[in-house]
Amino acid sequence: MMKTWTIEQIDYYREEVCGRCPGSLWGAKSICRVHQCSIGQIEQCPQWEVANTRASHYNRDPDKSGAKTEQMEQVEEELKDYPWMVREIDRLRETLQQIGTGLTGVYGLDGTMPKAKGRHADSVNREAQRREKYWSRLEQLEAKVQRLDAAAERIGDNRKRTVLTCLMEGQRMNHIARHIGVSRQRLHELKLELVRFLAKEMYGDDRKDIS
Repeated sequence: MMKTWTIEQIDYYREEVCGRCPGSLWGAKSICRVHQCSIGQIEQCPQWEVANTRASHYNRDPDKSGAKTEQMEQVEEELKDYPWMVREIDRLRETLQQIGTGLTGVYGLDGTMPKAKGRHADSVNREAQRREKYWSRLEQLEAKVQRLDAAAERIGDNRKRTVLTCLMEGQRMNHIARHIGVSRQRLHELKLELVRFLAKEMYGDDRKDIS
């Protein structure tokens, strides 16, 4: 009897296993020639069981090539989030400019806010708290984006840099594979190499250029 998978596991194995499977046909529609249906309709596959067993083995040995560390998983999440983080930074900057906080210095209540008195004090304080919250969120997002951008600059190989740029733009894996002229399996290998390097560059001490 096959294992019952969670929604998160199904999404993961469709991407990681089906994406590398020679039985997958990628194009306008993603078709599994083994199951004779759309890959998005697959909920169980013997190859998922094999991958799950291998993953359990790799998790016991983090030096194996397929193992993913916590830092690598964090990098993958940040790569997925990169497009909307950039959009959110632009939105927050525009909002802060509109409400008059400015972006040229550190905002401080004592230094820049008027001293409110009487019935308007509460509304002024609420506005100040709102501005502080926006500013704090902006700084957090900018730090994440800048950290990822800085690590990306250390990638010397043009093809890998192109893959990373496409990932940071939110492009789909099959589109990227066609763009750089490689199979989806090879693209997954390149992505894993990139994620491992970025994890070390952004969160680890073992830093070196990738080529």
